[in-house]
Amino acid sequence: MLKLLGWVLTLALAAVAVLTLDPARLGLSTFVPVTQAIAMRPYLVVGFVVLGGVLLLGVLVAALLGRRWPRRTVLAVALLAVGAGHAAVLWHRGLGDEALPAARDGAVTVLSLNTLGGGSSPEQVADAADDAGADVLVLPETSADSARAIADGLTERSGTAFQLFVERTGAWDSSSTALLVSEELGEYTPAAAPTTAHGAVRAEPADGSGPVLVGVHPMSPHAPGPAMERWRTDLEAVTEPCRSEPGVIVAGDFNATLDHAPMRDIGSCVDASTEGGVGGVATWPAHLPRLVGAHIDHVLVDGDVYTVDAAAVLEVGESDHRAVVAQISPK
Repeated sequence: MLKLLGWVLTLALAAVAVLTLDPARLGLSTFVPVTQAIAMRPYLVVGFVVLGGVLLLGVLVAALLGRRWPRRTVLAVALLAVGAGHAAVLWHRGLGDEALPAARDGAVTVLSLNTLGGGSSPEQVADAADDAGADVLVLPETSADSARAIADGLTERSGTAFQLFVERTGAWDSSSTALLVSEELGEYTPAAAPTTAHGAVRAEPADGSGPVLVGVHPMSPHAPGPAMERWRTDLEAVTEPCRSEPGVIVAGDFNATLDHAPMRDIGSCVDASTEGGVGGVATWPAHLPRLVGAHIDHVLVDGDVYTVDAAAVLEVGESDHRAVVAQISPK
């Protein structure tokens, strides 16, 4: 009986480990602590590999001493396999570090960066956007004054004027999201944006020709209770345009990865980072190495309308986020 219970426990632990590979399938990805854990796949890679390796080492030592530990062997192999599975997900999404190529004729370049209320200075943002040839900038946690300085800086560098749209929901820069649009894309007008805890902004082409642009910044899932509930509600709101509006581009700090269920239900939209081979690179926190952290900043584009030509993850100033840049072309 004890041996049977031992096997049941072993297989149960192995099953739990396997379920961490895709908790969204069981509806667990939007609940504490799964939400926070699955966002940090690099830590899960290290954790499972270390646990499995230590356990397997113990099994090998025991074998040298003439002992057999079959249950521990099975569990060790399962843990190592799950660690490899998490690594494979990151590899599939892309760990590229190549510089952006020159944009194709007719392409639109979108840059999304949470500036941490000036952690990335207007000068640094303008430099990065000019280097990338950005036509659209989505800048969560960016005040109207900072956004104007960025727009002016870009005009000085490129000679192209930028239209400015800002939405603020509170007293702090964390509640302000700015959207800058090059006048080369034509005239844009403000429109009703998704209702979220932090600022969301939307602009539409005045003549109906061109992409609808939405800049977003949902609540972070930083604590159980109201914050988690608002995070779920915000994510549903900011992904709704992808499910209902052809040709839309939604970008910003989503405070979510592709492992969270609402980021799976995005209609015809695709994640430009993954399409461009950098979806496994962490965008937060920026003070850690690029392969350690969570990819929570996204540029979502309608894959039926646009092709992602290239994407990159960039360091810009002292923000705690990295920027995501995507070059997209109409099909």
